[in-house]
Amino acid sequence: MTEKTTLRTPKKTAATKPATKEKLSAKEKSLTKLVAKLEERNELLADEIVDQQLRVQAAEEKMLRVVAEYENGKRRVEREKERSLMFAKDRVLIGLFPIIDNLERSALYEKEHENSETKAHGVNLVLDQIKKFLKDTDDVEAFDPMGEAFDPELHEAMAMQPSEDHEPGIVIQVYEKGYRSGDRILRAAKVVVSQ
Repeated sequence: MTEKTTLRTPKKTAATKPATKEKLSAKEKSLTKLVAKLEERNELLADEIVDQQLRVQAAEEKMLRVVAEYENGKRRVEREKERSLMFAKDRVLIGLFPIIDNLERSALYEKEHENSETKAHGVNLVLDQIKKFLKDTDDVEAFDPMGEAFDPELHEAMAMQPSEDHEPGIVIQVYEKGYRSGDRILRAAKVVVSQ
């Protein structure tokens, strides 16, 4: 005789119930979605911060390069300015050497010859050479305001004298000539003015 065995299925009890998904309330679902959105936004903001930090770093590096280039340019301009001034000064000095040579020759000639007419001629040649050098170098020329009306832009009054021959405010004596380069006054003429 065969025994019939039946398989029994266990009864389902509360403890053996399969795990079911917990049902979330509408408020909990809303908060979960909000948290997910905030986490996503947080990640985007973190990426943006990193991007902005890289931009700031690049801008700082660029700024440092620009500052370094500016400083180098400033030093270069200063060096060029110094060189230009040095060359300008050298040009003036080199132009004075022949004048000095001629003055030395004139002084030597003066020792050897007592003729006063020749002395004056030698000195006048040197003076003409100096005037030509100044005119050629920077368009510098002397001006003698004798007999002109006093102009404080051009003249420096050293004294005032009464004069029967001149109206008041006329230059009646020149102590030192004035010098100009184009329209610029390099030195005002020192004069005596009539009262």
